[in-house]
Amino acid sequence: MDCKENNALKPNIIGIVGGILAFISLALPWWTMSVTFGISVDVSIYPYMAGASEMGLSTGISLWYGWVALALIIVGGLIGIVGSVKPDKRKLLLVGGALALVSIIIFAVGLQLDFLSIPSTEGSPAFALFAGGSISVSGYDISYFAYLSFGFWIALVAAIVMFVASRKKPAAMAAFPPPPPPPAAY
Repeated sequence: MDCKENNALKPNIIGIVGGILAFISLALPWWTMSVTFGISVDVSIYPYMAGASEMGLSTGISLWYGWVALALIIVGGLIGIVGSVKPDKRKLLLVGGALALVSIIIFAVGLQLDFLSIPSTEGSPAFALFAGGSISVSGYDISYFAYLSFGFWIALVAAIVMFVASRKKPAAMAAFPPPPPPPAAY
């Protein structure tokens, strides 16, 4: 087996980490809104569901963008892992990183479009990817804070890690030492 064949079989650990991070991002919320009005409630949106922490509720919003993001991040993570153990690592890792990046873009744009479709009334919180403030409703002070959460940022890191892994040059295998010189004739 020559040096080139051996490097083709050497896994790209950085690419594998990027693929694993893509899957870890799915276990965490991608957007969260914390609302406090005597009690604290966290509303979290994952690519595959939305719900409230204290109430055990699932919201009825359409998550078309979440399902698209879910499919893209899963495929991107799988391609990142497969691309890390295949001979042609660069192209597959680039595709995996691109899919992970497109998944977070689709999620953010789709969620913001959903927020823009919510009619605003005086005294209602402003929904956005990043928002915060307080309102007073019927004598109750309600404070809220909304942000893109850990899962979203880990998916972004996964995309970046896969891009970095695609740039990594394979490590060269140590060459065999040259044979010793023949003994000198006297």
